[in-house]
Amino acid sequence: MPLSLQSKLLRALENKTIQRVGGDKEIKIDLRLICATHQNIEKYIDEGKFRADLYFRINVFPIIVPSLAERIVDLQVIVEFMLNELKGDGESVPKFDQSAFQELGRYNWPGNIRELRNVVERAAVLFGDQEISGKNVQENLLRLKVPDPQVEKDEIWEATSQLSFENNDEEQNDTNPPLPHPSHYMDWFLYFDNIDIRRHLIEVEEVLIKAAIEKNNGHITKASECLRLNRTTLIEKMKKLSIN
Repeated sequence: MPLSLQSKLLRALENKTIQRVGGDKEIKIDLRLICATHQNIEKYIDEGKFRADLYFRINVFPIIVPSLAERIVDLQVIVEFMLNELKGDGESVPKFDQSAFQELGRYNWPGNIRELRNVVERAAVLFGDQEISGKNVQENLLRLKVPDPQVEKDEIWEATSQLSFENNDEEQNDTNPPLPHPSHYMDWFLYFDNIDIRRHLIEVEEVLIKAAIEKNNGHITKASECLRLNRTTLIEKMKKLSIN
């Protein structure tokens, strides 16, 4: 915070009044100030970067919050709180078993709570509503082994192609190869326990857009006609999917 702004803040706290930008009238305020920092303010005071009088004014009742690594005993409660938040947003959330919590507890969490939140959100993306084990935490959540997205895509498309073309031999001929039909997905759960439907549909859309662009040698207008989309809609989808 610049020293000039520190002076204004101190004056507002002392006088309990402020002025609007461009105004000249004092406005009374009634507030309770809560400050948070991970910086060494006393060091900044010695270096002349922070006003001592402001520090003493705001440092009425200091609360020292230990890092996550220093309160691992709270980790399970925090994770469950974050999962409930995601569930409230309509997301599918996984369940961590005890071995997963043990692995999380062994980690030193250099990124503190923000890193834990990233891990929880990563778990929701990768595992949906499945149960997460200690092995999953080791290999997929703590940056030790990130799943190869291309391998995952290949596996999904291989499985989809098996569903799409199975029992379709009578419709095949040399000039008209069979195409996937929505009804083929009726058999999906005979082979698999679940599917990330949003992710799968996005990947289908991405492949079809790339195929249309390639078919038309990069001509966006013609590609949009193939896809029966407005040109502007196709361009927006390309930006969203990072398709060049």
